[in-house]
Amino acid sequence: MAFMKLDNGELLKNIRRFAKKNGLTLAEVATLAGLSVSAIYSWKQHTPSKGTLKEVAQVLGTSYAKLVGKGSRNDQVTAVDLKKVIENQKNEFEYNGQPVSPAQLKIIRNVLKTMFERRQS
Repeated sequence: MAFMKLDNGELLKNIRRFAKKNGLTLAEVATLAGLSVSAIYSWKQHTPSKGTLKEVAQVLGTSYAKLVGKGSRNDQVTAVDLKKVIENQKNEFEYNGQPVSPAQLKIIRNVLKTMFERRQS
């Protein structure tokens, strides 16, 4: 299964569109979602967590899927090498809105390693 890689430019475009529809500025959306005033602008450089995007979607009266553009024919789904993603120390992970601890990540890494080693045997 491929993971959806968010296009930050498209994400910001969607947030602006929903904010305008609701008569809000990006700063107001951020504040209402419990974020710093400039948080949404920083998403040009990094992708926020799914939990954060869900909060923004709620403020904007839309769904997470619509906010990030899931289901659109224009979305590009890219396969991501999980090993590279998990081993990148800069990445932070969540599951169902809860942070994944380093110990839990180690378990996940070991499960994946074992699963794919068995597959190659």
